[in-house]
Amino acid sequence: MKSCSNISNEILRFNKEQIYSLSLNESFSINLIDSLFIYLELLRITSINSNELLLFLSNLQSLPCLKSLTIKLLQCNIDDSQMYHEIFSLKMLKYFKLSIDDYSGSLQFASFNPNKQMSHLEYLIIDYQCFLSSTTNIISYMPSIHYVSLMKLFYYHSSLETNNPSIWPNLTHLSICLTTWDIMFECIEILISKIGSKLKVFSFKPYHKFIEYFNASRWENLILKFMPQLAKFYLKYTEAVDRILRDKDNDEETNDFTRSFWIERKWILEIEINNQNILFSILPYKKQWFHEENLFELNQLIISRININKYNYFIQDDINRVLNFTQIYHLEITNENLFIGLLLQITNCLFELRSLKIHSLLLEDNSRDLNLKEISILYSIHLTSQIKKIYLRNLTNIKQIDFLMKFSPYLSFFKIDYLHNLDIPSILRQISHTYLNSLCFYVPTADDKMINNLNKIISHEKLLVNYKIIRQNEHIFFNWNLLE
Repeated sequence: MKSCSNISNEILRFNKEQIYSLSLNESFSINLIDSLFIYLELLRITSINSNELLLFLSNLQSLPCLKSLTIKLLQCNIDDSQMYHEIFSLKMLKYFKLSIDDYSGSLQFASFNPNKQMSHLEYLIIDYQCFLSSTTNIISYMPSIHYVSLMKLFYYHSSLETNNPSIWPNLTHLSICLTTWDIMFECIEILISKIGSKLKVFSFKPYHKFIEYFNASRWENLILKFMPQLAKFYLKYTEAVDRILRDKDNDEETNDFTRSFWIERKWILEIEINNQNILFSILPYKKQWFHEENLFELNQLIISRININKYNYFIQDDINRVLNFTQIYHLEITNENLFIGLLLQITNCLFELRSLKIHSLLLEDNSRDLNLKEISILYSIHLTSQIKKIYLRNLTNIKQIDFLMKFSPYLSFFKIDYLHNLDIPSILRQISHTYLNSLCFYVPTADDKMINNLNKIISHEKLLVNYKIIRQNEHIFFNWNLLE
C-alpha cells in the first residue's frame, strides 16, 4: 500500500497545470516543483531539510507566476545572504516569509551584494534571529518593499550611519520585535530617521525590562520629526513583577502617554497585569463596549491569571505601580469565578473607575469568607464608587445580580452574555436600582417572536416603565425610564 505522501505526490504530478495555491507540510521531493506549475502563485513549505534549501529555492525560478512564498524550518545553518541571493532571482515574487526556529547561520555581519540586482518584493517577514545591520543592507536592494516585519531582531555592533542614507524609500508598514536588551534607542532613532518619512503603520516591541523604550517624550519627538504620515502606532513594554517589588520605591517615571499628542491621534494606553508581568501597550483606539466619549478617559487595565499568594504579594502592589504610571478608568478581569472579596480589594484601589468587565463571579469561597476590610469596603462603597457600566460574561446565580446592584450603586448600564439556566424575565424581576436604565443580553436564539413574548410579560407584570426593546442580531437591549 502506498503511503499518503506518495499518493499526494502522484496527485500533484498529474494536476500541476491546474494548481494556483499549494501547501506542503509533509516530506516531499524538491524535484516535485518544476516549470509545469505554470499557474502556481502561492506556495507554503513547512518541512524541508535545510541542506536542500538553496537547491529548492533555485528550482523555484522555473515557476513563471510565483508571487507568494512562505517557508518554515525547524533549524538552519545557512547564511541568510545565500538565501536572499536565490530569492532575488524570483522575478515575480511579491511576498516572502521565512521562519526558522533554530537559526545557526553566521553570527558575523556579511555584506550582501547581489551584483546590483534588485528584488521586486513588496512584503517581507523575517521570523528568525536576524541582525539589524545585515537586514537593513539586504532590504536596501528591495526598492518596492512597503511591508517589513522583523520578528526576532538582534543587535550587532555596527553603525547604521555607514549605510545608504536613503534605504527603503517606499516603506509604509514596519514591525520590529527585539530579542536582546542591548540595542540602544539611538540605533532605532537612526533607523527611523532613514525610513520613517512614509511610514503609516509602526509596531515596536522591545526586549522586556528595558524601560528606556517606553519613553513618551522621546517617541513623540521621533514621530513628529521623522514619521509625519504615521496613522497607527503600536508599542509594547513588559515589566517583571519581581522588578516592581524590588524597585518600586526608586522607580523613576519618564512616561506620559496621556498627553494631547497621543489622544489627538487616538493612540490609547492599555495595561495588563498577570502573575508574571505587567504589560504596557500603546495601540490605536477601537470601539469598546463601554462607549467612552471622553478620549482622555480611555485608559484600560486588564487583570488576568491572578494568584494572590504567588511571590508573597497582593494584587494592590501591581495596581499601585500602574497608578503611579497613569489613572485607570476601565477595568477588565478575565479570571473565571472571581471571588467577590478580591473584586472589592481590586476596585477599592481604583477610585476613578467608570466601567468593569468580569468573566464570572463567586459569591462564596470555601477557603475563606469576606474579611473585615472587605466588608467595610462594601458598606462604604456608595461613598467611593463611580462605576456606571458593568459587563458580566457569565451569570450563574441570580444572587449575583443583588451583589452587583449593591456593589455599583450608580450603575446605569448592565450587559450579560450567558444566562445559563436563568431567563430574562427573572432578571428583570430581580432588578431594583435607582439609576439603572439599560440592559443588554446576548441571546443566540433571539428572534421577533421572543421580543413579542418579552413585551407581553413586561407589560403584564409592569416590570419596566416607559421602556423600549431593541434587537440587534443576537443582542437584546432594554432601555427604560425614557422621556416621552
